[in-house]
Amino acid sequence: MDLSKYEAWRKRLASSQLRRWEELPELNLYIDQLVAVINDRCASLGVSPVTKSMINNYVKKGVIMAPVKKKYSRYQVAAVMVIALLKNIYPLDAIKATLDQLTINDYPQATYNRFVEHFNALLLEQTPPQGQVAPANDELLRLAAQTAYQRMLATKLLAEMQRQQAPVTVKKG
Repeated sequence: MDLSKYEAWRKRLASSQLRRWEELPELNLYIDQLVAVINDRCASLGVSPVTKSMINNYVKKGVIMAPVKKKYSRYQVAAVMVIALLKNIYPLDAIKATLDQLTINDYPQATYNRFVEHFNALLLEQTPPQGQVAPANDELLRLAAQTAYQRMLATKLLAEMQRQQAPVTVKKG
């Protein structure tokens, strides 16, 4: 099995850093703009895109706040980014419960930035800097980032393996 394409993709991941809170759009975004911002970043990570109907569903289920005058704030951009990375791993209710729990003792900006630090460190194969959030929150954020990252790697490796050699269907006999 030749892993060269997989390894090359893994090296390219380092350039796909998530943006910190301060680097997210300052201006409030309409839903089409929100979808474009999230999917632009997710595409380089190999994460499945979000749609307008998904975002509307997140609002309806209370996972993210409703837009104000049809515009989404930086807070909602950050929340949708995290949801996009975790939606194929955890049920939406679990993501909502996690986001709610993490923001009890820490500001959303600090929580999001810490998730980004953990995730970006994984992409760079480095150790993240010291955290500025509660220790239990830090551990949960580390585990969530690690899970999202490991899923990305496993999904890409499986796709590469299937590209190189299609699985054989076993017939019952």
